[in-house]
Amino acid sequence: MIQLQAVERPTELTDELVKKLTDKYNQATDKKPSVWKKEYITEALLRMSFDKCCFCECKVDEEGKYPEVEHFHPKSLYPDEVILWKNLLPICSRCNKKKSNHDTKQDPIIHPIRNNPKEHLKLKNFRLHDVTQLGKKTVAVVYLNDRKRLVDKRYDIGTRLSEALEKLLKYIEKSDILNLVEERNEAAGTLESLMLEGTKEYEYSATAATTILNDPNYSEIKNLFEDCKLWSDEFKTLEKQVQYCALDSQ
Repeated sequence: MIQLQAVERPTELTDELVKKLTDKYNQATDKKPSVWKKEYITEALLRMSFDKCCFCECKVDEEGKYPEVEHFHPKSLYPDEVILWKNLLPICSRCNKKKSNHDTKQDPIIHPIRNNPKEHLKLKNFRLHDVTQLGKKTVAVVYLNDRKRLVDKRYDIGTRLSEALEKLLKYIEKSDILNLVEERNEAAGTLESLMLEGTKEYEYSATAATTILNDPNYSEIKNLFEDCKLWSDEFKTLEKQVQYCALDSQ
């Protein structure tokens, strides 16, 4: 879970339309209409999260994931916020079902925009652990340690990245990256590709970023790059982007 940056409300969602749709929802006596199901709403929310669920970070445009609109304060309890822009978030069907109608006003959980998950959660053994009560409640309510759907996925990502970093370190130690352009480019390109997985645009970026920054092979590779004058401004910028997504692992 990473902190998201809010995007502007779609221009189509005017104050007049918000009132009209809210009234339509509240006045329905039988089945409530899905007044939030507007393409421009979904597109704006997914753009904010890079097509990821705001809680678990899975890509919601993949088969079987299904992007849904999350009402942070549940519409069943707070119907007047059913189309309120600041109450809407992108979510996957799994997390939406787990969170259900939990009352986030009376019993708060992490809001992916207003709260920084780094302050409330840490990642250890590919499971999320609480740093604060807010983090503890979030893990429980959204069931963010679902072994089959989430923990196993984090393990696969972390293991693959660790093995790739180990392989890259061995390659660098055997190569002549100072004198051979092709080997220097190969090492730099591989490291860049691995680090990109820990940036906010990528699926499960918090897991990838935490794995990378805490892997001893990454530290060794960085030291070798610095010794060889290959740790460029681009890598420094990329590392800051990875740090943005990483959680504490201690």
